[in-house]
Amino acid sequence: MRMVYTGADEEDFLDARGRLLIELDAWSQMRQRLVDPVVVGAMLDYRFERDGLLGRWTREVLRGALLTWFPRKVVLLHPDTKSVVDAVEALLDFFEDADLLDDRSEPLPLLRSYLAEIAGEFDAAMREPANFGLAKFWAVAMAEHGVDPLDELAAQRFVERVQRGELAVDKTLLHEIAYRHYEGDPGAEPVETTPVFVLAPDDRLAADAESTLVVRRLRRFVDWLGQGRTLAEVRNLPDLVGAAKKAGVVRVFRGMLVPVKRGAPLLADPLALWRAALSYLLDDPWAFEVADELVTEPGSIPMLVELLGGGSEAILRTVRRLIDFGLVEMFPAREEHYQDLLDFAGVDSVEEVPEEERQVVRLRPLGVRAMYDARVFNGGEALTLDDLAVETAEVLLCRLAPLPSEVFDEGARLWLRERERGQAIAELSELARRTDDFEHRMLAFELLAEGGDTGIAAIRDLRDHSAAGPAALAWLLDAGLIEPSEVTGRERTYSMVDVLAAGIRSAGRKRALEEFAAQPRPAQLLFLADATICGNPRTREVLECMVVAHPDRMVSNAARKALDWLQDPDR
Repeated sequence: MRMVYTGADEEDFLDARGRLLIELDAWSQMRQRLVDPVVVGAMLDYRFERDGLLGRWTREVLRGALLTWFPRKVVLLHPDTKSVVDAVEALLDFFEDADLLDDRSEPLPLLRSYLAEIAGEFDAAMREPANFGLAKFWAVAMAEHGVDPLDELAAQRFVERVQRGELAVDKTLLHEIAYRHYEGDPGAEPVETTPVFVLAPDDRLAADAESTLVVRRLRRFVDWLGQGRTLAEVRNLPDLVGAAKKAGVVRVFRGMLVPVKRGAPLLADPLALWRAALSYLLDDPWAFEVADELVTEPGSIPMLVELLGGGSEAILRTVRRLIDFGLVEMFPAREEHYQDLLDFAGVDSVEEVPEEERQVVRLRPLGVRAMYDARVFNGGEALTLDDLAVETAEVLLCRLAPLPSEVFDEGARLWLRERERGQAIAELSELARRTDDFEHRMLAFELLAEGGDTGIAAIRDLRDHSAAGPAALAWLLDAGLIEPSEVTGRERTYSMVDVLAAGIRSAGRKRALEEFAAQPRPAQLLFLADATICGNPRTREVLECMVVAHPDRMVSNAARKALDWLQDPDR
């Protein structure tokens, strides 16, 4: 089962949480242990909101969940410290038994001991109203007055009665909780996913800096100053003067702007000069915000306007300043960007977007370095490919899979170089067996193949595995390492379900079904019949997609019947 959901869509996580709760319920019945699904679900929610590492547990994680997040957010109708602690301990035991506990988790006996140690603190924290979050404060107040917080109309009437003074709540406490809520509550709010910065080497950055407009202008400007110019002569060059002064290559002396002799070496070093001048640009909060918004992905002009405000002219003006410093590049939107343009511009056709706004902006290597340095300087979290090289295989694949192929290849190379071949093969093989994410499994095979004959042998060894076997067979077939005649019908169907499920998640229902729907109708109907008995846990997801999105009514109806059959407990 996939256990890393860093930066994943909430829908994907909720699906995984549901499967985990089903597995946990079966495990708890076999172990004869009572487990409160509300508590366990809340713990999984907490891990998703913090970093998405569902299987990584430490004392720090437990403390944050039970002593801050639970008191802020979780409403338990019958608070019972023992049942909560027992449920959390059962979750950890389940992860251990199912081999889902992350390698970087602290030892289970230590976690059990810590749970017992903080039980008293947890009880006190849950009972102290000052620890409540804003939503929980209102939910508890409504429950105390016999109002169902889930009844929107009744809840609204309750709030209105409080505002009119007809019902009493602790106004002082409410103001304190509201203030904390609106000021920001780091221990209870979802944590932004730490971006991965792909840092170029200094020689590449130096070459890029050499070609930036700001470096060329600064050099020409200092040459033009000669022995100095009056301030009146440079009055119309405020940005250039500001950048030169910030870089330390000019200064004001006796009413003149003169070169700084000690700045000569800086002028000869393009990367050093660029770095020295950069703070002038990033001291402008607007320029910093635009660049920071592009850290995770490129953005269209309408997107930047929607997220940052200020209007398209202000955004375009700021983007041009960022271009001058080499931080970003701007290019005409291509077909893959059109939907983004339509969504953020709020129009029905691309032609309605002004031509100058039909642009996409992305960071260049200098911009990536600038934003990484700024984040680190400000104490923020930032990851590099070197950081990922010491992470687990699943974290590596989760973080690199959405990035360009050349970035994935470089990150994979660093990861493989960081560990012995045998260790890498063992970790990748374990991930391929455990995960239910088709893309991650296939990427694990790609890295196993980097291990040569030993890695290929490890993939072959997975052929008989109930879940990983069909995918291993598909990979070996695509690589030309086995004959098509060796693939059974069940294996083909299982792999097709994997491919369709992965496509649905990455490209959406309509696009994922296009290639499948292009097959002859009899072949599609035969697949639906075989899919119900192939044993792939993603079958239901694929059938549900076909029911609502397949363009052929006959195939859609057949998918509905197959789904009914799959869900029938008496089949």
